[in-house]
Amino acid sequence: MKISHKLVGSFIGVSLLTGVVGAVAIAQSHKIAETLAMAEAKDVAQVISTSIIHNSHHQESTHTQKSDDLQHYTDLMHDLQKRDIVIVNRQKLILADTVPENVGTIFEHDQGNEIQQTMQDGKTRTFLEKSVDYPQGIKLIVVPLKTNPTTTNGAVIVEWSSLYDQAIAQAKPTIIAISITSLSCVALALLIGLRISSSIAKPLNAVTTVAREATQTSNFDLQAPVTTTDETGTLAIAVNALIQQVKALLNDKEQRSEELQQALHQIQTTQLQLIQTEKMSSLGQLVAGVAHEINNPVNFIHGNIAHVDNYIQDLLKVVQAYQTHYPNPPQTLQSTLDDVELDFLEQDLAKLLQSMKVGTARIRQIVLSLRNFSRLDESDFKAVDLHEGIDNTLLILQHRLKAKSESPAIEVIKDYAQLPLIECYPGQLNQVFMNLIANAIDVLDEAVQQRLKEGQPAQVSTIWLSTQMNAEDHVQITIADNGLGMPEAVRSRIFDPFFTTKSIGKGTGLGLSISYKIVTEKHKGQMTCDSVAGEGTKFVIEIPMRQAKPMSTLNTDAMVSV
Repeated sequence: MKISHKLVGSFIGVSLLTGVVGAVAIAQSHKIAETLAMAEAKDVAQVISTSIIHNSHHQESTHTQKSDDLQHYTDLMHDLQKRDIVIVNRQKLILADTVPENVGTIFEHDQGNEIQQTMQDGKTRTFLEKSVDYPQGIKLIVVPLKTNPTTTNGAVIVEWSSLYDQAIAQAKPTIIAISITSLSCVALALLIGLRISSSIAKPLNAVTTVAREATQTSNFDLQAPVTTTDETGTLAIAVNALIQQVKALLNDKEQRSEELQQALHQIQTTQLQLIQTEKMSSLGQLVAGVAHEINNPVNFIHGNIAHVDNYIQDLLKVVQAYQTHYPNPPQTLQSTLDDVELDFLEQDLAKLLQSMKVGTARIRQIVLSLRNFSRLDESDFKAVDLHEGIDNTLLILQHRLKAKSESPAIEVIKDYAQLPLIECYPGQLNQVFMNLIANAIDVLDEAVQQRLKEGQPAQVSTIWLSTQMNAEDHVQITIADNGLGMPEAVRSRIFDPFFTTKSIGKGTGLGLSISYKIVTEKHKGQMTCDSVAGEGTKFVIEIPMRQAKPMSTLNTDAMVSV
């Protein structure tokens, strides 16, 4: 509850208490007036009763004379007391009344039969008489009329409403004064409560509002208004000083946080460069060295196959010449010719030499692809055929695209457009292609394994590779798969350094981060990812066909998988 409400509520309580005290005083005044009127009426009735009994003991007269005396006495008391007096006997027959016409009639205005009860038990009672003359009713008190302590001969009925009205009339100025005082106290209490609430609660509310808004909106330029010089004004000044201190601390914290973020970013960048340098120095040199070592003997074999072919052809010509000049060789020679199957050897040897030529040519092509992929001799900025880099990557990963015992072959669909030579860093772009295609193969293998576990039929695993030119002289390369896809929570973080969804030992979380930097920072391009869980993933790379200025080479040529 607000302090203003508490203050107003407190003063309202005080004012209500004052009003209650006034109301109690007024009610008590009415009660006292009623008690005094009843007491006086009771005294009058008892005096009348005592006088009547005294006269009946000292005077001897006829019944008519007694009735006249009672009526005379009643009229006299009425003139003196200005109130109605009625005397009845045990049968409630009116013996005397301030209204002479009622004498001789039965008193029937006590609806609760209070007169009869009083004559029976001797107790004084009050009741309300309603009649045609008094429709609003008059208040009466009945006192037993006794000739001796044990005998009740009738009752004396005295009206006390007039005395009560007189008492109330006399007390009316006091009651009015009490009422006015109570109302004034109520009004004064409310006024004081509102004034105190306005002078204390409103400044406090203003200070509270500013403090709450400053914390909720982080706007520490707000200041609480200082409208007084009392304690609330001192509080507002203290709150303003506190807000300024918090603002200074937050500014210092933000500055230190920015410095820490910059230091952390620098550390991460340095770490990436160190990792890439180490990868390049080991893996790149290993690939180039293996390619070089394989290339020498393969070239030696491939180059000598042609000579072997010529020599064999010459030998076959010699054998054919011998067969022409000696159609019927000796039996021993004929047996030897039959054992070696000269005709079959002549046919199969040509096929064997051709297979050797194809095999060595294939090995030379693989070695060339390894050299082109590592690009140790082409790490500078130059114009190249992107399709050659993609195809070299596919050739290196060919063993992973083939069918296995637990999974079918992965189908690769190419949709190449006619592209000019693109200015780029070939080795780094080859690294991007390797990361994306290797990841696609990993995802497709996982999809096959998951479908096998769930008992679902296997679908054809497919990788789509497409290239095209757009209107802005940019080349676009799209690499898509029909694997498991990824949820948005994963997709939004795939380019973060060290973020990986693979198990420990199968990914470092650097491949896509490095690929993104190669495309965006080194080639001033864009790299986006669209993925739908359960349907597949598509990466789109877009780089300009011509670079405005060659960028310095970073050590990001290592093959790293996320």
